[in-house]
Amino acid sequence: MKTSPQDLTARLARAQRPVFLTGAGVSTESGIPDFRSPDGLYANGGGEWLFDIHAFRQDPSAFYRAARRLFDTLRQARPNPGHAAIAALSRRHGKAVSVVTQNIDVLHQQAGSPVVLPVHGTLETCTCQVCGAQMAGDGVWERVHAGEIPPRHECGGVLKPDIVFFGEALPVRVFAAAEDAIRAADLVVVAGTSLVVYPAAGLPGRRCHDCGLVIINRTPTDLDPEADLLFRDSTATVLAAAVEGLG
Repeated sequence: MKTSPQDLTARLARAQRPVFLTGAGVSTESGIPDFRSPDGLYANGGGEWLFDIHAFRQDPSAFYRAARRLFDTLRQARPNPGHAAIAALSRRHGKAVSVVTQNIDVLHQQAGSPVVLPVHGTLETCTCQVCGAQMAGDGVWERVHAGEIPPRHECGGVLKPDIVFFGEALPVRVFAAAEDAIRAADLVVVAGTSLVVYPAAGLPGRRCHDCGLVIINRTPTDLDPEADLLFRDSTATVLAAAVEGLG
């Protein structure tokens, strides 16, 4: 299937309620490693155990030591042209855009997208596993750098980042809002995700029968045969060019 950013421009021009389902590939161009590629986090010593809730409960210190460098990178990253292009659809072109993201960074929010649904949580806050108190994430990571591993609340309970670990349920309200957005969409753009982590990977299947589907991902996905447009390219390159074409 030969496609160009101009094909996506035409789809975006017609759409009024586009939804973007984004994954790690949207943020790699901001310097954040993905997880499953040959050069990703899991291939470089940070196996899936890193985000396993049972492993965390058994030894949260191991998680914080292994994750510290990754989270430094996440917190220092800045939005790239792909994030900016999605935000521009709302801010400059008047589209009712919803962003459903699997990413735990907040780059979509920083870029200015008004509706962002982080179905896997974010690093903005941490929660005590004993008393349930919530704290700002920046303060917790400062304590980790100061040698407090694992960081604890004043009650003595371990603080856990408010991201979804393997073995945990997704945030109910956020996921329900994501489902509603997909059902109401007139265009779904899957960007930078291989659609292998469920239940988020199942969200495009909830779109209505006449809703268009665009996939921008460097590697194949199971939904490729259903796509109206398919790009094997940089998400930032494709999105920036497509939105620029709107004028």
